[in-house]
Amino acid sequence: MKQLIISAVICAICGISEAQVPVSLKAAVDTALKNNLLVKNEQLKAQYQQLLINTATALPKTNILADAGQINSIYTDTKFGITQNFSLPKVYSSQKELLQQEWKSSLLNVAVKKAVLKKQVAQLFYTMVYVEQKKQLLQYLDSLYTAFYKKAALRLEKGESNLLEKVSAETQLGQIHIQQQQLQQDVAVLQLQFQLLLNTTTLFVPEPEPVKMELAATADTTKLREHASMQLIQQQEQIALASIDVEKSKLLPDLLAGYSNTSIKGTGADNKIYGSGKRFNAIQIGIGIPLFAKAQKEKINSAKFSRQIAAHNYTAGMQNIQSEYAAAVAQYNKYKQTVQYFETAALKNASLITSTANLQLANGSINYLEWVQLINQSVVVKSDYTEAIKNLNESIIQLNYFNNQ
Repeated sequence: MKQLIISAVICAICGISEAQVPVSLKAAVDTALKNNLLVKNEQLKAQYQQLLINTATALPKTNILADAGQINSIYTDTKFGITQNFSLPKVYSSQKELLQQEWKSSLLNVAVKKAVLKKQVAQLFYTMVYVEQKKQLLQYLDSLYTAFYKKAALRLEKGESNLLEKVSAETQLGQIHIQQQQLQQDVAVLQLQFQLLLNTTTLFVPEPEPVKMELAATADTTKLREHASMQLIQQQEQIALASIDVEKSKLLPDLLAGYSNTSIKGTGADNKIYGSGKRFNAIQIGIGIPLFAKAQKEKINSAKFSRQIAAHNYTAGMQNIQSEYAAAVAQYNKYKQTVQYFETAALKNASLITSTANLQLANGSINYLEWVQLINQSVVVKSDYTEAIKNLNESIIQLNYFNNQ
């Protein structure tokens, strides 16, 4: 793991483009579900719980007894015995049911981990897409202000402008370079996080896909009950019910069966003389009755209380997820309207501002400082559109998570 982290950091910071492998979101999710250590750990826990099911019918240790001494008369006799305690079948079946319910809970834990992992991969994937869009915008600005700076410096040499124009261009260019450096560091961190989620040394990067996500499914609150997190909470009530049955079954009597073999030296009841070579057999059958059951009844009441807690947790969880879902839908509608505004009006206006500013600068209708203000206004619109796309994608990822997509 340490080598993976070091390798990821070095590759991400250095930006070795030839080592980068484009990957689609679906392929990235599939890789993460296959390799992620947290998911694997939950799967191992589920296998462990499954193996425990076979322990439901475990019996107490068998007792083997041996006696030697004056058991029946003045003579020394020997006695050997074996006993075994049993529970009624109801006890074993209820214990097995509890272990099966706990196994189902562990499987749901795996499903929850997978759902969260899919969400995390999608968030990182589209954050990297967002950063790439910001990078392209900064590259555009860099080329724009580099040309502006060269022209300003040349105009200053010829005496056609004052120092303010050159200093302004130099300041703008410096700020762009700082943002580019910061963005490069952000890329390195995101690349590392992406590799850790996918648990791979391959330098994956998002392949060219539509920058804007599409909602996979329409809003459907009925699917919230099918969400893995809600099923996991609901499963706790099933575990509580099975626990009640287990505690109740402990009030049932236990059974005991035994066998003994002994010698009886001397004259027997039939007036015959027996030596040590003659052995006599006997069987034992017993029953264990829970005469003092107060403590066990309290355990049953406690288990019933646990069921009530589980039921309340499910109700609270349902209210919480419905509230979060409603908020996610509202966020989606808000950002969808914002993106539509940019695509139908703002971006066209920004392009018009840029072309008009360039034309007026060439005609001498505006000076360079006025041109800078107009260009900045246009760039802010494009930057805000990129932010709106990012927010829209995040809201879609959240809704997909709730819709089990």
